[in-house]
Amino acid sequence: MASQTSDIVIVGGGIVGCSAAYFLAKEGHSVTLFEKDSVAAHASGFAFGVLLPPLVEDPADPEFDLNRVSFRLHRELAAQLPSDGGIKTDLRKKASVVLAMSESEAAQFKSAYRTVGGHGRDVRWLANGELSHIEARIAPDIPGGFYLGDSYEVDPYTLTLSMWQAAEKLGAKLVNRSVTAISTDGDGVTVEAGGEKVSAGSVIVAAGPWSGSLLETCGIQVPVMPLKGQIVRLQAPGPEMRVSLWWNGDYAGSKPDGLMWCGTTEERVGFDENITTPARDKITESALRVLPFLSEAKLVKQTACLRPITADGMPVIGRLPGMEKIVVATGAGRHGIAIGPGMGRSAADMAAGRDSSVDVSSLSASRFR
Repeated sequence: MASQTSDIVIVGGGIVGCSAAYFLAKEGHSVTLFEKDSVAAHASGFAFGVLLPPLVEDPADPEFDLNRVSFRLHRELAAQLPSDGGIKTDLRKKASVVLAMSESEAAQFKSAYRTVGGHGRDVRWLANGELSHIEARIAPDIPGGFYLGDSYEVDPYTLTLSMWQAAEKLGAKLVNRSVTAISTDGDGVTVEAGGEKVSAGSVIVAAGPWSGSLLETCGIQVPVMPLKGQIVRLQAPGPEMRVSLWWNGDYAGSKPDGLMWCGTTEERVGFDENITTPARDKITESALRVLPFLSEAKLVKQTACLRPITADGMPVIGRLPGMEKIVVATGAGRHGIAIGPGMGRSAADMAAGRDSSVDVSSLSASRFR
């Protein structure tokens, strides 16, 4: 027979699961986190870690409030976590430039600037000549780019670990077992892990791309799949870049480890987490197009991870239809670090039996039915 072990069980030790654990433990709830490997062992430990604000803030966007709350939480967590038993997250303000790679794209950007320029945001259009004042090593034929002064940088692994350490100091427990099934059990939920059954008042499923198969065990279909992404880390000549650069879904930026991180890929290859030579070549070729000086850089490390992505590209957050004690929070894709704290906050609210303090009403699993 299952024994009551925790008010709330969380499945998944990434940024969403660890932030939910922190918020719940801080409120005094008994929390048990199940993670089959280690905290931040997958996507949350290998992400780029730049928090890029949306170019256009649209209140009609289903993720508008999630983005807004998450950016606020990142700043609050950086200030609060060390005093709660976590470690310093190294959140720092660092400008980004979104590059236009053609004259036609530049024209589109300039048109968009008439909408986003001003309004109290540190956003401005930089023409070709102005780019060189920001980073002189950008290829001279790049037409221009959007300067976003309100972007931030964080170390995703450190942030996730810090939230878990703070949660642990507040009483949360970590169990290194793989959860194989979830089912409702009267007024609570039963979780099967390592051949044992444990019960809880509610469960948060935040297991990234593995969430879909786990939810199937309780008869719920949520189309969440792995989206593989790879990053190369280079020992580059010359000084560090003062800004992060973005173009056509790719990016490059100097990180506190002294290396230049360049990415990324979007590969639908199932649960294959291996690095590949074609990905390395694709990323390198794209980076050289923007930063020719990287031809003299040396490859130090290449990483790969699996991001969770849903069928419609938006995260899924909410109680499961007909199973109100099970909350799902996954599917952030490439934006997991940016919106992870907001997803964790929302999931924590619902698991504790109250309405979400973040407006995620358009992101529930019911949209897939």
